[in-house]
Amino acid sequence: MRRKISHSLRAFLSTEVAGGLTLVLACVIALAFANSPLRNGYENLFAPWHTFISEGLMSIFFFLVGLEIKKEFLEGELRNPRTALLPVIAALGGMLIPALIYFAFNHGLPSSNGWAIPMPTDIALSLGALALLGSRIDTSLKIFLLTLAIADDLGSIIVLGIFYSGGISPTRIASTIGAVGLAWVLPFGRRISSTQVIDFIHPWTTFLVVPLFALANLGISIDFSSLGSTFASPIVIGIVVGRVLGKILGITLFAYLAVRLGVAKMPPSLTFKEISGAGALAGMGLTVSLFIANLALKDSTLLAETKIALIIAGAMSAIIGTIILRKFSKAQD
Repeated sequence: MRRKISHSLRAFLSTEVAGGLTLVLACVIALAFANSPLRNGYENLFAPWHTFISEGLMSIFFFLVGLEIKKEFLEGELRNPRTALLPVIAALGGMLIPALIYFAFNHGLPSSNGWAIPMPTDIALSLGALALLGSRIDTSLKIFLLTLAIADDLGSIIVLGIFYSGGISPTRIASTIGAVGLAWVLPFGRRISSTQVIDFIHPWTTFLVVPLFALANLGISIDFSSLGSTFASPIVIGIVVGRVLGKILGITLFAYLAVRLGVAKMPPSLTFKEISGAGALAGMGLTVSLFIANLALKDSTLLAETKIALIIAGAMSAIIGTIILRKFSKAQD
């Protein structure tokens, strides 16, 4: 039976879908300008504002992430441990396996510190790709992917705080971990609820902050004559294999083990084939992955390779996930 979906959750999903399309458009614009005669003008436009966008405006994004995680724990899917365990455990596998794959290809190299880059899932991109399938997708799968992505966000914030805080400036600590922490400790009452704050901030982050972050950080000039060596680099292989295959393997395997061991319960309307399709879409990651890359990698060449790898992995994940779900998901009434 198809699960009912609340009005607020439906509005959230609609915003994320539109946000995914906006983010893709921002990526295309950034790449187009960076590889055109207008490249210098593009770089000069964002150079003075780079720190403000990456640390100042992004604090709003991380504050919203904190609010969404808090709301899920207090009111949403994460409130019921039994219901939440399946996507949360799946998210754990979707973080662990890609990180191990990346590290296996980059062990002993300067790029090894970027092992967390393949871990995060971009909610906007993954839900945007899911929306392309329309009524074919059951609400249970949408909620599974949304909860998985939120748990993934929480895991990524924890990883940032534990493993990358040493290289973060006080300003950047405040804009990331501090912003998430502030969202958790702020009291909300009858006059102003967390839902109202989320509804107010969400469109600004979706249609302004995140696209600006992509425009400021994804403008890389691609040397097509050296693409062969770029594709063969350990960092590109680690990210692409980690995100495209690692996400599917980690999410599906951990979900299967959680159900088989009786730790979590599978919704009747879901199948493991559909979960593998959601796992493929979870390979689409950009915003938080770019943020981690900027902290973990100081070499400009490695950063450029990372951006190319994230674009390739995102496109491949979208195609594979769409194919899987189109084949194995039945149209809903």
